[in-house]
This record gives sequence, C-alpha cells and structure tokens, in this order.
Amino acid sequence: MLCALIKNPDAAVRLASGMTGQYLLDRSRRDLSAKRTAYEADGLSDRVADQEVFWDAVTVDLMKQWRSVHFPITLAFGVLGLAHILSILLFWQWQ
Repeated sequence: MLCALIKNPDAAVRLASGMTGQYLLDRSRRDLSAKRTAYEADGLSDRVADQEVFWDAVTVDLMKQWRSVHFPITLAFGVLGLAHILSILLFWQWQ
C-alpha cells in the first residue's frame, strides 16, 4: 500500500483527507460530550446545557451529514475513473 501511495500522491492526499475528517468528527463528538457533561456537573439543567452546546451540536450534525454527501460524489468519480481506464484498455490499439 505504501508503494501505491508513493506512486500516486493524489491517493495519499485523499487518504490523509479522509483520516483527518474522521479524526475531526470523532474529536468534535468527544468535545461536545465533554462540554455537556461539564455543564451538567456545574449544576445546570438539561435545558440550559442544551442551549449552551446548541451550535456545537449543529456543527457536529453538519459534519455527519457531509459523509452522506461525500460518498455519492466519491462513488461517481470512482465509476467514471474505472470507465475511463476500461475505455483506454478497450481502444488501446484502435486507429
């Protein structure tokens, strides 16, 4: 796998981007949970704690929804790339 990433630096960028996005989503979930727990430990009611973390929760929700947008786009590019490669192989000797 390392050899393939060295030969194709674009794949390395995609891999790093995906791993970074996954790390940021996990970290955001942990931070949101920690904030909520801290507010509840300070004695705030659930309603007030929810108001305090509202925008953080909206951001985490948007990050989760990005995956549902990203997957079909990635799938479309993968299918088009495969079709491109197959058409090259099919018409390699055609003149």
